[in-house]
Amino acid sequence: MAKMKFDPETPLYTSDAKAWRMDQLAAVLQPLTSGGKPLVLFVHGRGKEPGKSLLGGSFTQGLAVHKIERGYGVNVLMFNWDSAFKGFNVFDREVPLSHTAAGGAVLGQVLAGLQQFQSNYPGAMRPALLVHSMGSIVVERALRDNHWPQANGLFSAVLLSQPDADDVGHATWLDALAQRERSFVTWNRDDRVLANSTDGRPAGAQPLGLGTAQPLAPHARYIDLSRMGPLGQKDDDHEVFGKGAMNGELNVCQFFTQALTGQPVLLDPAVNVEAIEREVVYRLRSRREPGAPCLKLPQLPQFD
Repeated sequence: MAKMKFDPETPLYTSDAKAWRMDQLAAVLQPLTSGGKPLVLFVHGRGKEPGKSLLGGSFTQGLAVHKIERGYGVNVLMFNWDSAFKGFNVFDREVPLSHTAAGGAVLGQVLAGLQQFQSNYPGAMRPALLVHSMGSIVVERALRDNHWPQANGLFSAVLLSQPDADDVGHATWLDALAQRERSFVTWNRDDRVLANSTDGRPAGAQPLGLGTAQPLAPHARYIDLSRMGPLGQKDDDHEVFGKGAMNGELNVCQFFTQALTGQPVLLDPAVNVEAIEREVVYRLRSRREPGAPCLKLPQLPQFD
């Protein structure tokens, strides 16, 4: 059961559950970028955070920070926004939605601090940005409300994992992002969490992470994980970056590894892509090799 609660004074957390203020950003970035490991800035989705991603949760295994850090051999710095649902209503989107504008404003401050850090330390490794589920709406608000810095290449890659943002109209803000950063979006039509994510949704819209017939952002790349069957068990299919959710699919694992560790991302019909649709949608080819080293499950911490 997660015991940590949202604190607006400390929007940043490291995997040791230590909280950091905005004025400490440079102090935390220095060791995270200088030890040789890639860095991932993680923007979580809906839930009672930061406890869910750091200590685990009651409605889901959680522990996303440790799945990322231990699964990919990276350091993780988590951005925390006020994402808790109302009471025990796990389907509530309206309360966390009401906090996404504030989250976008603070995320903009973090990005401005990252930009200043990179100016002061031009040799520092660029982090990857992993944005999960409703975290995509925080990113959307940062872009729409002009909180995103006027800079290119803050990140080695930006990965929107199963975004809960509305598909209608998403191309405008996503293409603004993709013209600044190498941007990827995953979708999976088998995602059972997003299929139930209807509360507070405008008529005619659905979560982008389920796939869409709406206009697409021409500078982004959409990675279609569908037609492989549901990935993982229970709600694992929503946390597709977790290796336990990959159902032994090596191409899925290699894609996430490349995107999160600063490597070139291979999307090649001769190697790992079954089809390219609408010019920017890449449907990964199924390649089940559950014993491959890439798919080794990390040992996750246990908390009382």
